[in-house]
This record gives sequence, structure tokens and C-alpha cells, in this order.
Amino acid sequence: MRICVFLSFALFITFHLSAQEKKSLQIERTDSSPKIDGVFDEPIWATAQEAVEFTQFRPDVGVKDTEANKTVVKMTFDDQAIYVAAYLYDDPSLIAKQLSSRDNFGQSDFFGFVVNPNNDAQNDTEFFVFASGTQADAIANPNIGEDFGWNAVWSSAVKINDDGWTVEMKIPYRCLRFDNKNLETWGVQFHRRFRRDESQYTWNPIDITKGNIGLYHGELKGLSNLEPPVRLAFYPFVSTVQRSFDGDHESNFNAGLDVKYGLTENFTLDATLIPDFSQARFDNVTLNLGPFEQTFSEQRQFFTEGVDLFNKGNLFFSRRIGGPPSTSPELGENEEVLESPATVKVINAVKVSGRTKKGLGIGLFNSITESTNATVRNTITGTTREVEVEPFTNYNIVVVDQQFNGNSSIGLINTNVFRTGSFRDANVTGLVSNISNKRNTYNIRAEAKMSNVNMESGNETGFSSYFLIRKAHGNFRYSFDHSFADTKYDINDLGLQFRNNFNNFGIDASYRIFEPTEKWNRYSIGTYVNYTNLASPSTFTGFGFGF
Repeated sequence: MRICVFLSFALFITFHLSAQEKKSLQIERTDSSPKIDGVFDEPIWATAQEAVEFTQFRPDVGVKDTEANKTVVKMTFDDQAIYVAAYLYDDPSLIAKQLSSRDNFGQSDFFGFVVNPNNDAQNDTEFFVFASGTQADAIANPNIGEDFGWNAVWSSAVKINDDGWTVEMKIPYRCLRFDNKNLETWGVQFHRRFRRDESQYTWNPIDITKGNIGLYHGELKGLSNLEPPVRLAFYPFVSTVQRSFDGDHESNFNAGLDVKYGLTENFTLDATLIPDFSQARFDNVTLNLGPFEQTFSEQRQFFTEGVDLFNKGNLFFSRRIGGPPSTSPELGENEEVLESPATVKVINAVKVSGRTKKGLGIGLFNSITESTNATVRNTITGTTREVEVEPFTNYNIVVVDQQFNGNSSIGLINTNVFRTGSFRDANVTGLVSNISNKRNTYNIRAEAKMSNVNMESGNETGFSSYFLIRKAHGNFRYSFDHSFADTKYDINDLGLQFRNNFNNFGIDASYRIFEPTEKWNRYSIGTYVNYTNLASPSTFTGFGFGF
């Protein structure tokens, strides 16, 4: 499972933790980079400050670690990277270390290092090392949860000892986004899981009854005078496909280039030129018997990495770019489609994204796809003709998102699809917000979106909105929500929408526990009521409730 098992509650709760409750770790510079081998024999590890006294948050809350299972973490840095060394005391015979693939938590103990260079409680970068030696990494914030589609190149090593296991990590600065002029305090947290009883510990204690987990980070102090290397990476590729059938042979050759460049420490440019995505996994073939289009998860790395800003408002479905043509050929009498392409060739794609120290996120995305033709044949004369089913097309996205108070954000996103010729164009604008009060007891989410589609028959403008208010702390919680879309709301040129024309209301309430009882580690009881209508005409369509 790629869902991180110990951070899932971060999607549902927001809170505040006062600064005086946060632990602090002082980091020192090293003149000699540690060797990443799981053995702490470098001089810096003998003098580095220790992060100790971990506290359990699941299943029991507030239980301190013991001498038998204590965790000791140390850190250092140089101009290349940040280094982490952790000694995880345990009985070696009890350590779970099942080998699994990257980003797969499997049946294994793990150590996690979570860092937030902006110390804004909302934008974390997570690195996990398992007792088996495999890795996982993700970016996370309260709006998107954890995105394990993000991958970075970093080093780690594990060693099993007589009294536990050790982890050593090297996190190059190219994996992080930070303001080089504001290094005073970073947010930092360390996690540990014992797979045998699913107990989980953190260095800085957390309260799972309320809040976004990022607000419980400790503080990392002592970073200074960083001179990280230029963040520039080139990924050239070549591929060839040879097809032979019934004496006919066809050769296809592709070459392209991916580029990643750090414009500043906080902003990164990603580009891909003439990609063929031959390295991406194939989708499983399934038979679609439903009324809606089939959708698959994104497999292309360029479109999966660092897309948290572009996913604001759920207006961006990356499969639209390079997907099937948007039209089908118009057939005349006695004509049939001889050949129709399943995908459209992407010529290039570029994105710039990042977030300032003050929480302002900016994202720019642009992609171009080439003109694509289908071949139509006359069944009587045998003649063929080419029909354009997708013209030269430009896709672009602009996002501006401001975070504040460690628990709130307001963002504006615009997506645009421009097709040359008489094909349809589309533009969608959305205003989205996620706001919690200072006590982190109540949360409001509000969205307003407007679509404009330009077709030969004229323009169509549609509107959609969403509103949710909820109690977001304690054992007993409740919420009210309203969602609306008129008949002309359409985001499917660059987004994914299964239906419009609805005017729905919902109420729910729940009770849950956070500490184990005599028989249960955790349980929740909930009830909901839904009332649904058409937007036009205003017609009742359904009433549902459940417990």
C-alpha cells in the first residue's frame, strides 16, 4: 500500500501548537562528509546533539519510549547535503524487515525524517527508510495529503546490530526547496514504527485529536552559510520500436530530453522535450460497461512530480495531455475509419513551481501537442484521406496560492486549452479556500469555479460551487456541505468531470476515539443525510441517509 499508514489523520484535522512546546535540535556543520554506510564512526557523530525521548501516538497516546526501544537521532550538514543518523534500539529478532518496492510500506519497521524548510506547518518533505533498506519519499500538505508520486534521488543505508538497527541518510539540497537567506529555523520531525504491534512514535509529541500533523514539528536550528551546488539535471533518452507482421516491417525511433533546474532555492523549472514516455507503465486493459469514461492513474513521471499546486480545485487531470484525440472523423457515405490514433504526441511541456518563505505559492504550466490525423477509406473506391481529429493544441495553467496561520490557504487557479482552427477552446477559473480558526476547532472550505467553452455554435459559460463547514476537533464532530453545478459547467478539456447539473446538500456527524479502550484500538460511529436535486429544472432527485 502506498498510503502512509501513520499520517492519514492529517487529511481531516487542524490545530495549533504553541512555540514553547516545540522541541529544538541544534545542528552543526561538518568539514568531512559522513560515509553513508549505517556505521557511525565519523567524528561528527560523537559530538552532534541528540534528539531523544520519543513519544507514542498510536495506538496509545503519550507513552514514552524505554531503554529497550529508545530512538537516538543526530544531524549534521555541509554545502552538499543534510545528513541524518538514527540508532533505533530493539530486539533484532523482532525487527520486521520484509523487502518491498520503493514507496511501499509493506510489513517492515521504518524510520522517517520529515523536514519543512519554510517552517510553515503546511509544506513537508518526507523521507522514509525501512529496516529492509528500501526507501519511500513524498511531499505533503493539508490540502493534498501525501503525494508519493514525487520522487527524489537521495542516499541511505541500514545496518542490523545486536541491540537494534541503524539508519544513515544523505539528503542533497536539490531534494528540498528553501530560501537560502532565511535559514534560522526549519520545521523537523522524526517518526518510528514498530510493525509487530503497529505502535508509532514521534520525537516532538503530537495530539491526534486535532490538527494538521505539520504543526507538531520540532525546530531545527543552526543552519547557516549554505552554498548549495547549482540544481541542474539533464535526462536524455533514446528509444526504438520495431514492428514486424506478415512481411511488413516498421521502425520508430525517438529521442528527447528532460531538464530540471533550480531557478532559486525555492523555485524549480521542469521541462520535457519530445517525450515518448516509453518508460511509463502500461494501463491495465479493462472492459468499460458504465456510462462514464475510463480513467487511469498518471504513470508519466513529469506529470506526477510536484503537482500539488496544479491540483488545486481538482481542475487538472494530466491524462488530458497526450490522451486520445478530442474528436472523431466525420464520415461520408461509404466511408470507414481505417486508422485512428489512440494518443496525441506531446511536443514539449514546461512547469515552474515553488513557494516563498512567506507562504506564497506560484505555479506555471504549459504544454504543446502536435496535430493528429485519422485515416478514412472509401469502401467502394478504396481511396483514403486524412482527417484532422486533434489540431495543434496548447495547454496552460496558472496558480497562485497563499498559505497563512499554519492551517489556512486561499488560492486562484486558471486553466486554458487553445486549439487551432475551428476546434473548441476552453477556459476555467477557480477560487478555492481552506480556512481554520486560530484555535483550530472549526474549518471552512469554499470553492467557486467558472468554465467557458468556445465552440462553433458559440460560447457556453457554466458555474460550480462548493461549501463545507465543520467542527474539526475532539471526539464528537459534525459538518454541513453544499455542492452546485449548472447545466453548462464543463471542465473536461483539461479536468475530469463525470456530471454537472446538481444542487446537493449534506449533513453528517460522528464520534470517534483516539486512545485504546479495553477491547478496541480505535473505533468511530457516524451518520449522514444527503438531499439531492437537479440545478435546472429544480427537481428533487434523491434522499439518502446512513449510520
